[in-house]
Amino acid sequence: MADTQEYDIVILGAGSGGYAAALRAAELDLTVALIEADKLGGTCLHRGCIPTKALLHSAEVADTIRESAGVGVKSSLEGIDVSAVNSFKEGIVNRLYKGLQGLVSSRKVNLVNG
Repeated sequence: MADTQEYDIVILGAGSGGYAAALRAAELDLTVALIEADKLGGTCLHRGCIPTKALLHSAEVADTIRESAGVGVKSSLEGIDVSAVNSFKEGIVNRLYKGLQGLVSSRKVNLVNG
């Protein structure tokens, strides 16, 4: 027979809503199981909101450089290094992911793959 554990609350999905609920429940001294089939942070952190905004930021910087002469700033855009842009994006995602892992761990939320 498998070992069982009792929790005050079980949350399905470790996306932004799920981990926020889990952290709040832990603040209230409840025992929490957070069940996620993929990665802590969900779609928003890994494939949606966060990586998209990082890519958009790189595009906005390039656009600002292209338009800088219009405000009296001389500059030139030598090109876009797609590999470096992707590294920038992955760095942001990884930093936020590690921070979220630490936060969940420090609050003693039990993250369950399922």
